[in-house]
Amino acid sequence: MFLLLRIKVMNWIKLIYSLVGVFSLQFILADFLSINGIRPDFVLIYILYIGLHHGSFPSIIVGFFLGLLVDFTGVGSFFGLTSFTYVITGYLSGFLHSKYYKMIPTYFHLTWLGIILFHFFIYSFIRHQDLFESTMTVFWLKWILTSGYTLGFLAIFQMIIPLQQGD
Repeated sequence: MFLLLRIKVMNWIKLIYSLVGVFSLQFILADFLSINGIRPDFVLIYILYIGLHHGSFPSIIVGFFLGLLVDFTGVGSFFGLTSFTYVITGYLSGFLHSKYYKMIPTYFHLTWLGIILFHFFIYSFIRHQDLFESTMTVFWLKWILTSGYTLGFLAIFQMIIPLQQGD
């Protein structure tokens, strides 16, 4: 009994250490890697990994608190928007927990890709409402470029740590 409790505590400690590392990576490198105001979202990639490897509940908790931290640091302009979209992403990605071998791999990868695109659509739609109302072409371009930039980094990270490794 004590051993199981200790293992759970150690898992949460590893989760917290990686959480601090990812937040530091986002805080330090996001502005450095920014191209014309478009920056990669390392926290979103981390929340996707947490959802796929640990389920909905841990990814919702991590998404909420990391979203608040990102909003407190001033990276986002609407307070609570980042936390809201991270919670939705964590909730949806948690449905894919332990599903890699139960689903067709193509559907599995298309589902997490759809979750990422849905996250960026919500974020872009709320953050860039003026572009959506005035010039929709610029809005769609901004959405595609923001999603693509993060998906590019996700592809690099997936070569190092595959998404389905937790199954």
